[in-house]
Amino acid sequence: MVFSDNDDGRAAFRSIGVVLVVNSLTAPSSDLLLHHLASLQFLVNESGIILDASVNGPSSTLQPEDLVGRSISELVSDDSRSLFESRLNEARRSKGIAVRCDTSIEPRSGNSIPMLCWICAEANSSDVKVAAIDLLPEASLRHQLLNAQHAMERDYWSKRRLEARYRRLLDMVSEGFIVVDDSSGRILEANPAAATLLVGAGATLVGKPFPLGLDDDARNTLERLTREARSVTTTVDEMINTDAGLELNIAMTYLRQSGEGRLLIRLRDDSERDLTGVEFQSFFSDAPDGILELDEQGIVLATNNAFLEMAGIMSPELVEGRRADRWIGRSAVDLNIVLDHSKQEGSVRLYSTTLRTETESSVDIELSVSRVGKNGATRVMLYIRDIGRRITPDQSVDDHLPRSIEQITDRVGRVPLKELVRESTDVIEALCIEAALKLTSGNRASAAELLGLSRQSLYTKLRRFDLGDAEVDGDRDAL
Repeated sequence: MVFSDNDDGRAAFRSIGVVLVVNSLTAPSSDLLLHHLASLQFLVNESGIILDASVNGPSSTLQPEDLVGRSISELVSDDSRSLFESRLNEARRSKGIAVRCDTSIEPRSGNSIPMLCWICAEANSSDVKVAAIDLLPEASLRHQLLNAQHAMERDYWSKRRLEARYRRLLDMVSEGFIVVDDSSGRILEANPAAATLLVGAGATLVGKPFPLGLDDDARNTLERLTREARSVTTTVDEMINTDAGLELNIAMTYLRQSGEGRLLIRLRDDSERDLTGVEFQSFFSDAPDGILELDEQGIVLATNNAFLEMAGIMSPELVEGRRADRWIGRSAVDLNIVLDHSKQEGSVRLYSTTLRTETESSVDIELSVSRVGKNGATRVMLYIRDIGRRITPDQSVDDHLPRSIEQITDRVGRVPLKELVRESTDVIEALCIEAALKLTSGNRASAAELLGLSRQSLYTKLRRFDLGDAEVDGDRDAL
C-alpha cells in the first residue's frame, strides 16, 4: 500500500504512535499491521456491496454481520456519503494508492460511528479495500472536554455576574463594608460608604493598612474585637469614634477560606440615628394582647389586630379618631381614672375593667397604661389583656358565686354596686351554712337549729347555693 503525497497519511498514523515504513513491508506483513491498527476492514466490490469484513478493537460497536452484504451507500451516513463515493472513485482510478476519507458509519441499530478511513484499490482486481480507525472514543473524549469547557465558562460568567451584583449592592447601601486580610492587615475590599465614614468621600481604601481614621481608644477597641472575632463564630460589635467625631457601630466576624483568614467588618453611623419606630411596627401590629395608642384626651391614634379581634371591629379606621371609652370600661369613669393616674404616676398596672364589644357583649380585661414621648408630644399606650377565661386557684370552672370577699372586691368596676351587695350577702349566708354543717358533722337538722332556721328553709338555701342534695339528705336526717 502506498500513501498519496496529497494527504496526511503518514502523519495520521504517526498520531497513533506508529511510523510506517511502507516500502520495506511485504504484503503479508502489511495485512498483519493493518489488522492490528485498523478497527475495521472491509472489501467492496465494483457494485458497492461489501463482500468481506473484519472488526478489531473492543470499543467498536460494529460486527462483521452488520456489514457483509450491505451497500456502501447504505452503510455511510447521509452527510458524508457523497464525499466517500468520490474518494472511492478516486481510489479506483489510482490503483495501489491509499486515499484518506473522514466519514461516519451507521450500524443497523444505534448511533452513527465516526471513522477515519483509508481506501485502496488492488492493482489486479476491481475490488476496493477499506481500512478504518474507530474515532468514537476520541469523539467521546472531545465531547467531554467540550462539556467541561462549557461548564467552566458558565461558572466563570456566573461568578462574574455574582461579583457584579455584589459590588453594585455594596455601592448602594448606606453602611460601610470592609474586607481585611488578617495576615497583612491590609484592606482587600471596601465600598464607598466605608471610605466616607472613615476618611472622606471619594477616598480609596483598598491596599491601605487597617485601621485608619480612628482615634486611639477606637484602635484599642478594634484590637480587642479582632481577638474576640478570631475566637468565636458569631459576630461581635462595639461602639467606636472616628477622628472626625463620628460615633460608629462596628460589627466584625472572622472568615477562614483556603487557609487564609479574612475579617468582614460592617460600619454604621449612629451619631444622629433617629429611631422612628418603623422597626418596631411589626411588634405592635402582631402583639398577642390588644394595644391602643391614645393622645392625652383619650382619642385613639392607632390600634393593633388583637384589639380589633377582641372588640369585634372589622377595620382600624372604625376606631381611630374616636375616644377609647367607647369600648373601655363600663362608662367614661374608668378611662378617666387610668388617664389621670398615669399622668400622676407615669403608669398603671393590671387595672380590672370590662371591654364592650360591637355586639354589645362585655369581656373582662386587665388594663395597663404607660406614657411615652413621640415627636415632641405625649402618647398614652393602653395594653389590654382578656382575662375572661382565666381561672384562679380559688375558682372552679363552674359558674358559682364568689367564694370570698376578696373575689367580690376584685369585681369592683365590672359589676354594679347593687349586685355586689347582693352577692356579698349570699356569700356570707353560704359561708355560715357551711360552717354550721361542719360543726354538726353534716347533720342538717342540728345545723338548722344552730342557725335558727327551719329544716325547710335550710333545705331551700342548700338547693339555692348548690351545697348538696338537700332533699335526699333531708329525708335521711328525718329518719
